Amino acid sequence: MNSDELAVAIVGMAVRLPGSDDLDTYWRNLLAGRCGITRRGAAAGDFVPAYGTLRAAGHFDPGRFGISEAEALLIDPQQRLLLESVDEAFAAAHIDPQRAGRVATYAGVGRNDYESWVADALAGRPGVDEMSLEIANGRDYAAGRIAYRLGLGGAAVAVQCACSTSLVAVHLACQDLLGFGADTAIATTAAVRVPAPRGYPAPPGGIGSPDGVCRPFDAAANGTVPGDGAGALILKRLADARADGDTVWAVVRGSAANNDGSVKSGFAGVNSAAQRDVVRAALEASGVGPEEIDYVEAHGSGTLLGDAAEWTALSEVFGPSGKPVHIGAVKAGVGHLREAAGIAGLAKAVLSLRHNRLVRTPHFRSLPRALARRGPNLLPVEETLEWAEPAGGVRRAGVSAFGLGGTNCHLVLEAAPPAAPPAPCREGLILLSSHRADTLDQDTEALRTEVEREPAQAGDLAHSSQTGRRRLPRRRFVVLGPEPAVDEAFAADRLRHQTGTAPAHRPEIGFVLPGIGSHYPSMGAGLAATDPVFARHLRASVTVADALTDGAVGARFAHAGDERRAGTADDRLDLRAMLRRRDTPRAPAGTLRELHLGLFCLELALARTLMELGIRPAVLVGHSLGEWVGAVLAGVIDPEPAMAAVARRADLVTRAGNGAMLAVLAPAEDVDRFTRDGVWLAADNAPTHCVLSGVPADIEAVGEELTGKGFSVLPLDTAHPFHTPQLADAARALGDDLAGIELRPPRIPLASSVLGEWLSDQVTDPAYWRRHLVSTVRFRAAARLALDRVGVLVEVGPGTARPWLLQADPEAVCVRTVRQDYERIPDRDVLLEALGKLWLHGVECDWTALGGPGRARAPLPAPHLHRRRFLPDTPPPTAGTTATPEPAAPTAARAPDPPAGAAPPEAAPAHPEAADALEAHLAGQWRALLGLREVHPDDHFFHLGGDSLMGVHLIAGIQRLTGRKVPSSEVFASARFAGMVARVRTWLAEEPAAQQHPPGHETRSPEGDPHG
Repeated sequence: MNSDELAVAIVGMAVRLPGSDDLDTYWRNLLAGRCGITRRGAAAGDFVPAYGTLRAAGHFDPGRFGISEAEALLIDPQQRLLLESVDEAFAAAHIDPQRAGRVATYAGVGRNDYESWVADALAGRPGVDEMSLEIANGRDYAAGRIAYRLGLGGAAVAVQCACSTSLVAVHLACQDLLGFGADTAIATTAAVRVPAPRGYPAPPGGIGSPDGVCRPFDAAANGTVPGDGAGALILKRLADARADGDTVWAVVRGSAANNDGSVKSGFAGVNSAAQRDVVRAALEASGVGPEEIDYVEAHGSGTLLGDAAEWTALSEVFGPSGKPVHIGAVKAGVGHLREAAGIAGLAKAVLSLRHNRLVRTPHFRSLPRALARRGPNLLPVEETLEWAEPAGGVRRAGVSAFGLGGTNCHLVLEAAPPAAPPAPCREGLILLSSHRADTLDQDTEALRTEVEREPAQAGDLAHSSQTGRRRLPRRRFVVLGPEPAVDEAFAADRLRHQTGTAPAHRPEIGFVLPGIGSHYPSMGAGLAATDPVFARHLRASVTVADALTDGAVGARFAHAGDERRAGTADDRLDLRAMLRRRDTPRAPAGTLRELHLGLFCLELALARTLMELGIRPAVLVGHSLGEWVGAVLAGVIDPEPAMAAVARRADLVTRAGNGAMLAVLAPAEDVDRFTRDGVWLAADNAPTHCVLSGVPADIEAVGEELTGKGFSVLPLDTAHPFHTPQLADAARALGDDLAGIELRPPRIPLASSVLGEWLSDQVTDPAYWRRHLVSTVRFRAAARLALDRVGVLVEVGPGTARPWLLQADPEAVCVRTVRQDYERIPDRDVLLEALGKLWLHGVECDWTALGGPGRARAPLPAPHLHRRRFLPDTPPPTAGTTATPEPAAPTAARAPDPPAGAAPPEAAPAHPEAADALEAHLAGQWRALLGLREVHPDDHFFHLGGDSLMGVHLIAGIQRLTGRKVPSSEVFASARFAGMVARVRTWLAEEPAAQQHPPGHETRSPEGDPHG
C-alpha cells in the first residue's frame, strides 16, 4: 500500500458551537479571539450565570429528513442536531450519501432531561409511551436514526466515552475505512443540555470556573465553563478521495485510543502516563516523529490538575526533540462541550491547517512557573501566527481529547496535499433540489450570487451540484452557456419552466426516433464540436456513412473530426458489398442518400451518447426512417448493414419518381375520405395531425379541396411519394436485398409504426421492411403503446413529436434533445436542458461521464433549512422522568409550534367530512400522530412520516373506540386516509364478533411498512 491508502481524508465538516452556527463564523471568531460564552450577570453564591449556549438548539427542519412534526417533537434535540450536522457536512463535502458506497456512522450524544420534559408535556397523547420516548431519545439509536433517514448501509455505531467521544468516533471511523469496512464514514457528536441551562454551579474545590472564564494552561486558571455543541465530519480513504476529485480539508495520518486503567486517584481522576502513551501511539501509527509536529490542539480543560497532567504528558513526548511546538486549547473560547469537546478542537485544527494560521488562545496571559519549567519548548499561542510550511516537510498537528472515566484519544493531522488549480469553465448544467419551494428559491438565489462572484468556476459549481448533493423532491436546473448571461439564465420566467417535483421512484423512459421532416443542414455539428462523447459516437457512424457517400455525410458535420472518405456505388444489390466498395462514383451532392444517412448517423450517435450517460430506454418508437435507428438500438440489425440498407432505400425511393406530401391538422379518420388513386394516407401522427402523400398534381388538388372545406394544410418540403403504393417496386427490391442480412428479434421492446403493435419475430422477415416502405406510418398507435409502458419519452433527433404526444396524452412527458433549425441556441445547451428536464422527472444521468475526467468541484452554498421551534409548550418538570400512562381515549393533539409570528393553530376539529365516529376518530389520530393540522382523503400514512410504532398506536386506538381488534392487514390495506376508513368500516360491518382475536393477542406492526 502507498501512504495515501494508509491515511484518511477529512472531506467535509460542519459545526454548531457557542457563538458559531457554521464553520465560516467559527473561523472568524477564532481569528478575532472572540469568546462564545454567554454571560448573564455576576455570580450569585456558587452559581455562575455563564454557559456556552447554542442558538436555536430546539429548532429543527423535519421535512428535510422525511420526519413528521409529531415525531420531531418527540426526538431529542441532540439527535435532531446530529441529522442537520451530518446533512450539512455531506453538502460541504459535495457527496450525495446515497451514492457514496458503504457509509458507516459513528455517533455520540450527551445526556439531558428532554425525555422527561416531553413525556410530561405529551402524557396521554396517541403515540407517546415508554417505547416511543425511548426510541426518540435513547442514545443507542442516534447512529441508526442517521443511517435510516439518509439511507446509509454501513455500520451504525453509538460511541459513548464522555469528553473523548468525538475523537474516539473519528478514530473508530478511520479504523473502519482503513480496514475497508466502509467507503465513506461519518463521525458526529452532539452534546446539548435540554432544557437549556442558564449557568452552572461552581462550589469551592470543583471543576467549574467561579468567574465564568476558562483559561487553559494559564497561571490564573481556576476551572472550566460548560457549554453545548455539535458537529460532524465526513471521512474517506485519502487515495479514494484524491481519485474521486474530493476536496481534502486535512489528512488524518494516524490515531490511537487507550484508557487510564486504575493507576490514578479515582475513577474521575487523570493519568498523565496514559495521556503520554496515547500521543506516542498515535505518532507511531502515523509514522511521524515528535519533531515533525508543529502544533497540538490540547484537551486543555482549564482545571489545575487536568492542565498539569496534560502538560506533563506533552512535555515527555515533545520535549526531547527540542523543537518548538505551539499549544492551543479551544475551550477558552467555547467552553467545555463534554461529548462534543473534541469536535470543536478538531475543527479548529483543520481550519488552522487549511488557512495556514495558528490562532491565539483567548484569556491566555502566562504559563504557571511549574509548567514553563517542565516543557520549555511547548509554546501556548498568545497571538495569531502565520503557519509556514516547514522546510522539506508538511504542516502537521496533533489533537487530544481525554474523557472522564479515562478513555483518551489523540489524532495526528497533516495539511491536505496540494491540488491542481481548476481550469476555468463558464458553462454547465446546475442542479438544485430541496424539500420546500421557499428553501429551493433561497438556494437558487445563493447559487446565483456565487456564479456572479466567480463566473469562471460555473462549470465546477455545476459538477458539484450534479455529483455532490443529496436528491430531494423539489427540483430546478439552470443552464449556463460558455459566456453565461447570469440574468438570463436565472430569469424567473425561464426558471418557471425548469422547476418541478420529482416522483418518488425513477420512471422508465423511451426513445422516440424521428423521421425526415425537421432536418436541416449541419444539424448536430455544434454538439459534435463541444461534446466529446457525442463526437466519438458520431465519428463511428459517419465513418461508415462516408464510405457510402464519398465523404458527403461527414461534410454535414463540419466538426465531426477526421473522417475516412471514399467512393460509393449508388446501384448495388449486395448490401454488404456496398460497404466494402470504395472506388465507385459518389452520388450527387444533396441526394436523398446523404440526407437519410446524415439523419441516421445523428440519431444513432445521440442515442448512444444518452445511453453512455446512463439514459437507457425501456422502449423504442421510430417514425419512418427513425424505426431503422430503433432497429439498430434494439439489436435487430447491425449498424453497418442498416446504413447500407438506408442508403439503398433512399436510392430506390429517388428512382420511383416524383411525389408530394401534405400535412393536415385533422384526425386521420376525417381526412381518409379524401384519399383516392394518387392520394394516400401516409402517416397518422396524432389525434389531429396526419399526412397525405402521392402524385404531385393529385396532392395539390386535394390540398385545395381540404382548404375549401376549412381544413388547415401545409405542403411538406419533399419531392418523393413516401409511404405510398408508388414505392411498391422499390419495396420489393429492398426486401430482396435484405434477404442475405441477419435480422434478429428486438432486445429492447420496439413499437412498430407499421402494425401499431410490439415487434417480435416479424421484424426478422424482410417482408416487414417491404411493408414499412409503402404502408401508412401508424405513429399515433405506436406512441400509445410506449406511453402505456413508460412515463417519459425522449425525442432523439430533430422532430415535432412532442405536440403529437401531448395531443394523445396531455400528461405525457416528452423531452427534446435537438434544436429546431430556426432556434438560435447552442446544441450543447439543448442537450443540457434535456438532461435537466429528465432530472426534474427523476431520471439521473451519469454526471461524471457528462463532466469528463478530471472535472473539479467548487464549493456550493450550504443548503437552506426551514427551522422552527420543536419544544414542549409546558415548563419542564423540576425533577425526574414522568411516567407516561397508556392513552385511555383519543385526544386531538396540537401540532408543534408554528414559525415565530404565526397565529397559533386552533384546537383540531373533527375531520371536516367525517361521516361517522370512526372517521372522526381516525382523523384525530392521524393529526396527533403525524402532527397535521388537517387530514385530506388522499394523505398517505407512511409518506407523511408514519412508521410501524405509530401504526400499533393507531390500531390500539381503533380497538379502544370499537372494542374490536382490527387486523393490521386490514387497517393498512390502504395507507391513504380515505381508503383506510373505508376498509376498516367494511371489516367492522362484515366480520362477525365471534371471530375476533382472543384476549392478550398482540397487534402486529403493519405488513410491508417501510419504517418497520
